[in-house]
Amino acid sequence: MSTSSSAPCARTLVQRTLTHLAQPADLNHQGDVAGAVIFRLIDHAAWLATLEYSNGPTATRAVKQMEFLNPVREGGLLHARAQIERVNNTSIEVRTTVTATYWSGWADDPEDLAAPPTPVASAELVFVAIDVTGTPRAANPVPGARPSSENLYLHQAAASG
Repeated sequence: MSTSSSAPCARTLVQRTLTHLAQPADLNHQGDVAGAVIFRLIDHAAWLATLEYSNGPTATRAVKQMEFLNPVREGGLLHARAQIERVNNTSIEVRTTVTATYWSGWADDPEDLAAPPTPVASAELVFVAIDVTGTPRAANPVPGARPSSENLYLHQAAASG
């Protein structure tokens, strides 16, 4: 992981949102959505943003901060919004917030609108851009410079001997 200052960004920083419907399998013994389910959603949303930005594979390096703010009931729609905050030489820092929305009734009744989003969690994660061997690489490569899947296969085949 690089500790250098933030590199100038030639491209717009990526923001991604994932949505998940809280189901019975997501609940803990208290009837709330388990923290692990919420963290998995955070990690996936952040990973997608870094994957797209860095034009290749990334891996979670660290969780700098994680806070659970409110419980989520079954039926809540969880929305994880990941925003790239900073790009270093090989690392990408991502801030992710999770909110939940609940519907109170039928869609055809104007009085049954969704309640305002409830803040659920926030996190700051660090990802590292990696190549096919798992070695850190530049996090801000030239667009279109990613090797084709055929070249990746040939590289892996040559490495395995």
